[in-house]
Amino acid sequence: MTGLALAILGFWLWPRSADGPRPQDGKLRIAATINPLADMVRQIGGQDIEVITILPPGASPHTFEPTPEQIRQLQGVKLILVIGHGFDDWSRVLAQNIPGAQLTAVDPGVPLRQLPADQIESDMPDQYQDPHYWLSVPNAKIMSKNIADLLDRADPARKQTHAANLAAFTARLDGLDRDIRNGLTGLTRKELITHHNAWGYFADAYGLKVVGTFEVSPGKEPTPQQIADLQAKVKEYGIRTVFSEPQLSDQSLRPFVQDLNLQIAILDPEGGLRNMGYIDLMRYNADTIANALK
Repeated sequence: MTGLALAILGFWLWPRSADGPRPQDGKLRIAATINPLADMVRQIGGQDIEVITILPPGASPHTFEPTPEQIRQLQGVKLILVIGHGFDDWSRVLAQNIPGAQLTAVDPGVPLRQLPADQIESDMPDQYQDPHYWLSVPNAKIMSKNIADLLDRADPARKQTHAANLAAFTARLDGLDRDIRNGLTGLTRKELITHHNAWGYFADAYGLKVVGTFEVSPGKEPTPQQIADLQAKVKEYGIRTVFSEPQLSDQSLRPFVQDLNLQIAILDPEGGLRNMGYIDLMRYNADTIANALK
């Protein structure tokens, strides 16, 4: 029996009321799988909703399994907002065990990247679309509009509030987008080597290029041929920094960077460890890349 199956079994054996925990002050309860998505919901929903982030700070969505307590705390949630495309498939089991919860991806209208063959993760061979689409501010604007539409359907009495909050948040995203473009303009080097293949949308949006990835599947060490290919990329593009992530172990990455006298810089796709909202998270990542490529 898998850890997730045990968690579900443990939940059903847990003493609880028929309806689970009730929202305080009658607020609509919304769950989101990752921190950036949860922050978008808060920005648009405002103070009259309760937003729960499912993925704990520092956890990897690729290996996450919910505990019985986490499942119990999600009882009463009306919407579970997800990224989809293989990123947070564990949310489907959660939704099946939360009566009345609607599981919804926030990707309608988002132009999804098709993964090249060498970036398809071995544990998801049929997954050809890159799920990290929130790491582009133009995509975040589309996601925010989708979230506002979902909140309108869940709480139609607050449509005007959602519309006003969406307009204010969109204006902030426009400013963020301009700042990131200005901060990355003029860099003499545009090439990135990343620990995990999460940064294609960011690179596409801001004139950068991911020329290599250390781990195609998180936790799976690269083959000798892949290492040789990365070494060649380092030499070809004059790479000085490899970008890792706090959700990933760098144990196998460190010998590679030490052998080539490279630095490690930390990009954070989720922001949970630093408890950053979406805008601060994207500024942090843009600044980290700009400083490393100067």
